[in-house]
Amino acid sequence: MNLKSEATGGVSPSFSLALFRMGFGILYIHAAWQKAPWVIQDGQRFGWLYGWIWQEINHPTFDWYKAFLQNVVLPNFTFFGTMSFFTEVALGLSLLVGLFTVLGGLGGAFWQLNIALGSYSVPGEWGWIWFLLIAPHLVFAESRAGRCLGIDRLLSDRTAATPTRRTGVLGLLLRFV
Repeated sequence: MNLKSEATGGVSPSFSLALFRMGFGILYIHAAWQKAPWVIQDGQRFGWLYGWIWQEINHPTFDWYKAFLQNVVLPNFTFFGTMSFFTEVALGLSLLVGLFTVLGGLGGAFWQLNIALGSYSVPGEWGWIWFLLIAPHLVFAESRAGRCLGIDRLLSDRTAATPTRRTGVLGLLLRFV
């Protein structure tokens, strides 16, 4: 693997993007661990997640989202807390090891958009943070950032060597490599 860019003599952009992708992976794993099911804060499982949802309810960006949080998320908090934890672990691992990075990038963009819907109007939140968290995910997906320093590279090389067309679930998953 050539990590040097011939045009500039420096590190190639794909290598830099791979390091950025890995940093986002670590960010997700760190965020997930703060909201793990076994982390108790203010008598609630899932760390600070419960308190943050109340912040979103008390400072709604959209009334329909507030109603969703009050009527669907809070009554089923254990389910949504567990799903939040596992979603962030999955996104983190996808980006960290470069596995199904297109899916991880798109999923991460939608995940951040979901968080932005509730958090945008919370006092102290900086509105531009959501663009700065969503845009890199789209870049990871579009550039197939897992093909540099990632498992996607191995899968991509392996599937390119086999001329048979993949169908079914495996074929679908390989589109995200």
